Amino acid sequence: MLVGVFAVVLATFTGAYLVTTASRPTVSAAPVVPEVRRFTLALHGIKAGDETMRHWMPGVVVVNEGDTVILRVTNSDPDSAHGFALAGYNISVPTVAPGQTVTARFRATRPGIYAYGCMLAGCAADHADQAGQFVVLGK
Repeated sequence: MLVGVFAVVLATFTGAYLVTTASRPTVSAAPVVPEVRRFTLALHGIKAGDETMRHWMPGVVVVNEGDTVILRVTNSDPDSAHGFALAGYNISVPTVAPGQTVTARFRATRPGIYAYGCMLAGCAADHADQAGQFVVLGK
């Protein structure tokens, strides 16, 4: 009976080992080479009845650590000025007039998830919703 229990335990551990080794993701041997990444961020205003909803397009920007990032920020809201801030990288543009585009260029040096959004408080009722995410993937 002891031999039977030992065989079952050994079979369970062997099966668990095979499942975990088979499900491990493959690791690429090639390093990620830093690139120049260009993005256009636009703050859009969409009318919904009597209200206007504003949001950034795209809502998420993903780069690799070491990339040089060029952000072209456009205020597409025809009704009001907005600002732009990516505080994690010390980028701030106090005012972007309707239809205006500003450009920020920097190097993504720290992995993490950083918020960006409008920094012109009181620009609109939905000011708190005017946010997006800037994601820097580590090496």
